[in-house]
Amino acid sequence: MLTQLFNQFTPYEWVISNKKGGYAFGSAFLGNYRKYHGLLIAGKDTGKKIHLVSSLEEKVIFPSGSEYFLDTNFYKDIIYPEGYKLIKQFFYQPYPKFYYICPEKGDFFLKKSIRMNENKNILLLSYKNLGSYPFKLFLRPKLSFRDHHKVGCVSDWERAFTHIEIYKDSALVIKEEESLFTYISKGNLFEEPVFYYQVYYPLEAVRGYPAYEDLFSPFFIEVELSGGETFHLIFSEVLLKDFKAEVKKVENRYRGYPELKLKKNPQYSYKEYLKILELSLRNFLLEEDVVAGFPWFHTWGRDTFIGLPALFYLEEGFELCFKIFKHYQKLIKNGLIPNVAGPREEINYNSVDATLWYVLRIFQFLEFFKDKISLSQKSELLNTVELIIKEFLSNPLLPFKVDLEDGLIEIPETTGLALTWMDVMIDGIPITPRYGKPIEISALWFNVLSLALKYLEGKIQFDLISLVEKQRINLKRYFNGELWADRIYKGEPIFEIRPNFVIALSLPVNFADAFSLGKAVEITKKELLTSYGLRSLSPRHSHFRKKYFGTQYMRDLAYHNGTVWVWLLYPYAELLKKVLPKEKLLSELDSLVKVFREYFIKGKLSSIPELYDGENPYYPKGAPAQFWSVAAVFLIEKEIEKLKKEVTL
Repeated sequence: MLTQLFNQFTPYEWVISNKKGGYAFGSAFLGNYRKYHGLLIAGKDTGKKIHLVSSLEEKVIFPSGSEYFLDTNFYKDIIYPEGYKLIKQFFYQPYPKFYYICPEKGDFFLKKSIRMNENKNILLLSYKNLGSYPFKLFLRPKLSFRDHHKVGCVSDWERAFTHIEIYKDSALVIKEEESLFTYISKGNLFEEPVFYYQVYYPLEAVRGYPAYEDLFSPFFIEVELSGGETFHLIFSEVLLKDFKAEVKKVENRYRGYPELKLKKNPQYSYKEYLKILELSLRNFLLEEDVVAGFPWFHTWGRDTFIGLPALFYLEEGFELCFKIFKHYQKLIKNGLIPNVAGPREEINYNSVDATLWYVLRIFQFLEFFKDKISLSQKSELLNTVELIIKEFLSNPLLPFKVDLEDGLIEIPETTGLALTWMDVMIDGIPITPRYGKPIEISALWFNVLSLALKYLEGKIQFDLISLVEKQRINLKRYFNGELWADRIYKGEPIFEIRPNFVIALSLPVNFADAFSLGKAVEITKKELLTSYGLRSLSPRHSHFRKKYFGTQYMRDLAYHNGTVWVWLLYPYAELLKKVLPKEKLLSELDSLVKVFREYFIKGKLSSIPELYDGENPYYPKGAPAQFWSVAAVFLIEKEIEKLKKEVTL
């Protein structure tokens, strides 16, 4: 049934969020098929996310007496009710909007909008009567009150301390430490506690997780809407003093963004699309970091700094990026920034490249904002860089070492760790072990030291000039005249065709000649490039897995063994810039983002997913909204804008 619904609507999901990491998330047909789908998932300062409101039972009664349910729910063997049959148009941006059609007359009668406060865990639901005749709405909120990674049951409510207060136009529900305030603009609330048993999340079942949940509804709402009238409903984690002011504040957040209207073939212009794409990027912003992906990731050091250049282009980009650098500076341990930087129980430093990306982005930040940054700010960042390089060169506690013979970083097999971005482990064993000297790690380290020679002016007591020269010579070992190696292991290059050579060759300080760069592009096009990103392994390799599907174990096996990653489009674009003339480059870059641009322009894409299948990559996989995926497309579009100006001069 999910496949049928995906084909009828779209497999892409919508997401809106706030700067606390809170979010609302769902499908085009408004049926929750994941445990993460919901209307208010509150973000906490600790990085935790609490699922408060799952959905609503929604029923409309027309003056004729006809009744129709608007909501859609999955149970084990049935979908009930089938409100999706009344949804005849929807747009995801700048916020989710759904248009319902009256079965009796075939006319659009209701517009439902979902918006969120930018800084607080507050969700605004709006229902507008599009017709000229009144109708009644009966709404029953379904509450979850649980960690967003889990599912709840009746006994959770029975065992917990709960407190419920119901008034005419507001309600308060408390369960243990969590609170939910509900406010309505008109109509009445009526206390009537009901449980919805065994709600089913089919995608969780496919993924091998618990897939049933009981939801609690302590009250229902009854409201009559006249022609053209709008009803507002707010769910809030905090007490509100002024309902109307809060509605206005949420509405103002989205004011100024283009919106699609009900008409034949509605589309954004290219200029409007770029504004919508920026809004999609902003969905990941926190006060001093970014969410790596919705729904299940919080903050990851690697993801933050791979995608950071996209934030340079925001109006507040300088201030935001400087705060992010400072935030991670406080988290440095033994010269490393954390790989997982979310909730305290999850934080870890199991990465070598996250810190290298951090330092590289500092250098690029200094160059990008050279006319804006103060001497003291520049000095503060460079002091951090100096500290990190010294630790890399001398700290024996690090899970890797610098080989002074060739200047490259080596990951010893004895660590038993996965320290690169290909970091999946099953039962403590890396699935794609990249022990030795991975090519992108070597290239990142070479870039960091090369730029340090320019910016640190001899402050580091090590002979960086000699080390960089050794690196430049030994980096040539990764290329044999036809292929680029993925790593050097026990002194020998391993010629697996993975996209890591693309990352290495995309970096600002070049170490390859024109011929070897051209070969890299040729290999990428032949073995790795798809319309949605680059494969993580060539299909001709024996370990290639064409589908990212099934249980956690099955998905982990495929994660870096063929699965397509969208974020890799950006390093590939940077590689193309080194090889192609401007006119040809413009055409190539355009083709890289074409499929995503088309979805955005039609209003059918809210964000860009993490992954696609390695073979026939048509359905989104992994995290439905991934920061570095959006950043990649955003940065390529920025390069396209720049090239268009240069080509027409």
